[in-house]
Amino acid sequence: MKQTIQPPMNTSITIHSEKSNVKDSCPIIDEKYKQIPLSPLFPFDKLKAEAILQQQGAAALWRPITAYIEPPLGDTVPGTGNRGDLEPKSKDKGTPPDFVIPLPLRRHTPADLQMYTYPAVRTCHDLPGKFPVDRGLEYDEMGNLIVWNVGNDPMPDDFPQQEAPFCPVEADPFLPWIHDYFPSQDGTRIEFIAQNKRRCRTGKNFDAEVNRLVPQITLMQPISVQRLSDQKAQEKAPELWNPGDDSQNTPRYRLAPHEESDPDGQYSRFICRFHATDWNNPSQTKIIGETLSAYPFNYEFAAYRKGSTDVILLTPGGKDTTLFWTSNFRFHCPVPVELQPAVAKGLTVLSDGSPSLYVDVVPIRTSVRYNEIYMTENLIGPRDQWELPGFDPYTRWGEKNVLPRVEASGRWANLPICSPPVLTDECTEKDNKNKRSMEVLVPQVEKMPEKPHVLSACLWASAEFKTRGKSKGASTDTQDRLQEWIEFHLMVGFDHIYVFDNSGAHTNETSLAPVLEPYGNKVSRIDWPSIVCNNNVPAHDSCGERSSQYAAENACRTRYAPFTKWIASFDTDEYLVPMGNYTSLKDVLKDAETMGTNILSFRSSRGRLRTDKSEEVNNDAREKMPNATFLEAYNCDSAGSPKPSWGDRARKQVYRSDYVPYHFVHYSTVTKGLLETYEDVQEKGISNWRRKYSERSPSERVTDEIDEAVMVHTKTLGADMTGGYKQRCRHDHQKKWQACWVAYPYPDDANAKAYDEQGMEFNCQINKRVDQFWVPRLREAMAKRKQG
Repeated sequence: MKQTIQPPMNTSITIHSEKSNVKDSCPIIDEKYKQIPLSPLFPFDKLKAEAILQQQGAAALWRPITAYIEPPLGDTVPGTGNRGDLEPKSKDKGTPPDFVIPLPLRRHTPADLQMYTYPAVRTCHDLPGKFPVDRGLEYDEMGNLIVWNVGNDPMPDDFPQQEAPFCPVEADPFLPWIHDYFPSQDGTRIEFIAQNKRRCRTGKNFDAEVNRLVPQITLMQPISVQRLSDQKAQEKAPELWNPGDDSQNTPRYRLAPHEESDPDGQYSRFICRFHATDWNNPSQTKIIGETLSAYPFNYEFAAYRKGSTDVILLTPGGKDTTLFWTSNFRFHCPVPVELQPAVAKGLTVLSDGSPSLYVDVVPIRTSVRYNEIYMTENLIGPRDQWELPGFDPYTRWGEKNVLPRVEASGRWANLPICSPPVLTDECTEKDNKNKRSMEVLVPQVEKMPEKPHVLSACLWASAEFKTRGKSKGASTDTQDRLQEWIEFHLMVGFDHIYVFDNSGAHTNETSLAPVLEPYGNKVSRIDWPSIVCNNNVPAHDSCGERSSQYAAENACRTRYAPFTKWIASFDTDEYLVPMGNYTSLKDVLKDAETMGTNILSFRSSRGRLRTDKSEEVNNDAREKMPNATFLEAYNCDSAGSPKPSWGDRARKQVYRSDYVPYHFVHYSTVTKGLLETYEDVQEKGISNWRRKYSERSPSERVTDEIDEAVMVHTKTLGADMTGGYKQRCRHDHQKKWQACWVAYPYPDDANAKAYDEQGMEFNCQINKRVDQFWVPRLREAMAKRKQG
C-alpha cells in the first residue's frame, strides 16, 4: 500500500453551537429493538452494541472515511484530441481524443492504490459539515482569509497531490465530489449529493484541469454491467489481480451491453458495498451486501430531450460549461432489503452518534462518450430515427472487460450510514456526555398519507461572505437580513425554512445558529461550510462556479421534498410577496394548482434605495437607515410591475417537489414532463413523441404580479454603489453607464415629466401594498418576536 497521508485535524473548521436548534442525523433510540435481524450475516443486538460502546469507547469503534486513489484509466491515445478555439464566440468545441479499443483491463492490485484518510468525521453528528469537500478556511501570511481560486493563475503540476489530503477528487476524478449524503425516509436508498468539479476551472490557462477532470462528467453517463461468479470472472480475465481465496463470496462484474446486463445494472455507475461492525470482533466489519447504484433520472436522456444536437453533456474544450445544470450530480445506492427497516429508523446509529453500518462507493470506470448516446428504443424511439450516433459497447469495451475486485479499485470507503432527515431536526440533550435521542415527529418507515407541509424554503446563507470577484469587499449584514427575511416569509405562509449555514467557509468566529434560535421548530439549520470553488464574476475567462450554493439547493430539495408539497430556493434579499386579495402564498399556490400549475416563476428586477428610508454619508452617497426594514428601504422596483420578460433571467421559482426532481437556481431543469419516454407516450396512444421538450403554461408560468404575487429584490446598496448620486441621478447626466441606484419614484400622475423639480430622473416604482399592508405587519411581527 502506498503512503497514507492524514490531513491536520483542523483542516476543516466547523462551527458548533449547543444552542443551535438543529442537530441532523440524530439516532433514534428504541429499546423495543433489542435484536434486529439485519442480515443472516449480521444479526444486530442493540443492547450488546451499546454495552461495547460503554466499555471500549467510541475511539475503539471508529473507522475513518477513506479514499483509495486509482491510477489513470489509460484509455486515450497520447497526443490526440484538443480543446479547440476557446474564444467565446467560436463554434470550435475541440476534438475528442482517440480511444484505445477495446478498453484496457484494469490490472492493478491493492498495492497500486494510494490511500488517504479523513479523520474529521467521527460520528454522525459531524455530517455533512466535516465531510472532506475542500481545504476549509485558509489564511495568508498576514492572517487574511484567502478566497480560494479567485483569479486565473495556472495550477502547479502537483496540484492534485496537494489537494488529495483534503479531498481526493482532483487526484482521482472518477471519485464523485460528494457534498452530502443520507438515507431516504423509507430506508431503501442512500442518497448522494455531488458536484461536477470540472466546472470549477475552465479558462484558457486550465487545459490540464479540463482534460484531467473529464471523468466527473463520465460519472453522469450510465453504463451497463452483468454480474458474474468468481469462476466466470477468472475464466474471462485471468490476468486480473486475485487474492487467492474468495471467502467473502461477493459478486464480480463485467461491462456488458444492455441486452446482456442485469436489470438493475442497465443504467448504473457505482458498486455499493455495505458492511457493518462485527460486534463479536468490533475492530472489524463484515460485508453484508452489494448493490448497483441508480440515478434519480437518466442524465443523458434528460440532455437529449433538451434538444441540443452538438452538446449532450460535455465537449473537449469545456464549453459545455454553458449547460449550468451539469454542475449538480445525484445518484443513490439501493439498500439491501433486509437492512431497510433499520436504516429507516436509524437503529444502527448508537447513542453517541457512532455508526455501525457503512457503505463503500466504487466507481465503474469507462471512457467518456462525446455525443454518442447509449440508450434503448423504449426511451427514445426506433434506432433509425436517432439524431445522434449510438454507442457500440461491443467495440469500445470488448467482450471480456471484467472489473477488478473492489479491493483493487479506487473508491470512497467507510462512509457511515446515519439516520434519515427528519421533519424539524430537533434533538434534546440527554446528559452531560452529549448523548442525543430523537423526538420522533413523523413516521420513518410508513408512507405518510399526506405531506405535513404545504410550502417550505431552502436558503444558503452565511454570517459574512466575500462578494464575487477578487477585488470585491465583504458583506456582513446577513444576520440582520436573515431575521427580517425569516419573519416575513413565515408571516406569508411558509411552514418551514431550511438554512444551510455557509458561515464556516468564511469565518471561524460566528455562525447563524444564534439568529435562528428564536424560531424554534419553524427553522432548521444545517452546517454547510463547503467553499465556493470559483468566485470569479460571470464575465471572467474562468467564470465562477458557486458549487457550495448549488449543492446546498440540491441537498435541500432531496432531503426535505418528502415533507413538503411545494418548495423554493431563494436568497435573503428576495421577498415573495402576496398581492391582490391574497394574504398567504399558500392560497396563491392552492389556486395555481387548480389551474394545472406545477412551477410558478417570479421575475426579478432590482430595487433602488429610497431617500426617505436612507441617510446621506460621505456627503454624496446614501445608506439604509438603521431603523428601516430592508423590505421598505428597497421597495422601489427599477422595472415596476408587471416586469418585462428580461426579468426571467434571474427568476426564482416555487415548484411542486414531486413534479421537479431537479431544480437549479433559476430553472426547473428536470421535470416529470421532460422525463416522459417514447414508451410512455406510446402507452398513451400518442404516435408522435417529440425529442425536444420544454415546459409550457399552465404547467410552468409567471406570476400575475398585480393580483397574485411578486418578488421584491432588496439587494444591499452601500456607499460604493450610491456614491455620486446627486450627479448620476440627474436627467441630464451624460455618463449613462454610471448607474443611479438611489430611488426617485415615478409619480402617480401618468402625464408627469420624466424628472422632478430638482432635475432628478424618475427611475423606479413603489409597491404600495408592500408599504401600506406588509411593512406594518412585518414590523409588528418582528417586535412581537423580540419581546418573546
